[in-house]
Amino acid sequence: SSVAAVAVAAVSIAAAGGAMASPSAKIGVPQPRQNVEDEETDCPADQGGQDEWADEWVEQSITDIKVATIGNVDSGKSTLVGVLTKGMLDDGRGLARSRVFNFSHEAANGRTSSIAQEIMGFRETGEAVVSDKPGAVTAASRNATWHQVVNQSQKLVTFIDLCGHEKYLKTTIFGLVGLCPDYAMIIVNANAGFQRMSREHLGIALALRIPFLFVVTKIDMAPKNVYEENLAMLHSIVKSKAIRRQPLLLSDETELENASTALVDDRAVPIIRVSSVTGEGLPLLRGLLQRLPTRLQSSGLFKPPSAPAEFHVDSIFNVHGVGLVVGGLMRAGHVRPNQQLLMGPDKSSQFKPVLVKTIHRNRAQTEAVGSGQHCAFALRSLVKRETLKKSHFRKGMVLVDAAIQPKATWCFRAEIVILHHATTIKERYQAIIHCGIIRQSAAVIHMSNELLRSGDKAIVTFRFMYHGEFLHGGVPLLFREGRTKGLGRVLEILDDEPSQT
Repeated sequence: SSVAAVAVAAVSIAAAGGAMASPSAKIGVPQPRQNVEDEETDCPADQGGQDEWADEWVEQSITDIKVATIGNVDSGKSTLVGVLTKGMLDDGRGLARSRVFNFSHEAANGRTSSIAQEIMGFRETGEAVVSDKPGAVTAASRNATWHQVVNQSQKLVTFIDLCGHEKYLKTTIFGLVGLCPDYAMIIVNANAGFQRMSREHLGIALALRIPFLFVVTKIDMAPKNVYEENLAMLHSIVKSKAIRRQPLLLSDETELENASTALVDDRAVPIIRVSSVTGEGLPLLRGLLQRLPTRLQSSGLFKPPSAPAEFHVDSIFNVHGVGLVVGGLMRAGHVRPNQQLLMGPDKSSQFKPVLVKTIHRNRAQTEAVGSGQHCAFALRSLVKRETLKKSHFRKGMVLVDAAIQPKATWCFRAEIVILHHATTIKERYQAIIHCGIIRQSAAVIHMSNELLRSGDKAIVTFRFMYHGEFLHGGVPLLFREGRTKGLGRVLEILDDEPSQT
């Protein structure tokens, strides 16, 4: 099956890990930068040991975890997020999802086309925090709701509601690769079963090594024979040679502790059956989410707060009376108001100094943010007679400490696995690279194999087509031409400027 093909490739690249040696340099192939070995590319746990992490991130013990909701269109992702975060049941006609959508056109056609974030809080007792205003739709009322949930919670779960339609696959990949969720909830419609885009999303989650669980929705309206058929399919997918995990069909709260441990250890995939209309199964899902630990350290995607600051920009907007604001994820270090950072690489591959005026997190102003936290900065340019505008920004820009001495990268070498491709891949092949917040076309300028077909592994040198990017070695990447074509890991950053011809 296509699930098996995607998953086998995902597992094989994970197992390969870096075992493929880089081929010797050839004429015309860019050479690695001299200091590439000094770049901080390893898992943060290897830099100073676990004690350093435990000491510096004690405040992070509030365990704010991020959960991405993925799955085929019309499976009930936004509705489920609305029901969980607003403490209300759906009316079967889109009431819950209307509280989650960002834009009016999404509410009009019932289809998510952007990334929405909502939070759910838990008290120390494990009880969910329910807002007084579940129907909040204006910005001010949503801010008040978030403040209430944050102030009353000992643990926060942030839902990243992603798109299900194939038309918006690039947005979904951006959410999974760039926003670094701790876990993924694959939502499956009990009526329709495990469909094509769900298979695509499952392959991406496996490739990025994101632990996932299945949530079967609309169980109140599925015929018994169809429901049982689709449930059996999920069991066979989880047990397949590609995934090799144990399906855990949860039906009682006593199973939750074991399920959360097995999920984190990649030993099992919990399956929870819910109805957003009747409320059946929702207490079990809340209980499992409440027990899941943060993967801030174990994911290897974040560096400690003692490292130089590194902030990945994923959204830009203007706030009346404030000016330009950027939202994104802290990948390293910490930032305070009035701190100077370098912003870039811009369209000319340059980094420019900016000042962080104020910081907001969870829709409230704060005095500091650290690695692993999603936040927003109000910025001011430190370049004379320059006012920041949205047009100054593009996908893939970062804010970094000057100590990093950032440089725009045009070429890099990666080990890759081809998931599925109709023909053969040769040099000069072009695809869209997804690597963290980077989303840009790149051309293959050298391969360790003459030709690549589905299932092949190789060392490939890519060159970005339009702009230099801020890139580290060791980070995972996906590349696609339409649907996902392959995945891999960056091996080396190469010192090469774009051709002038």
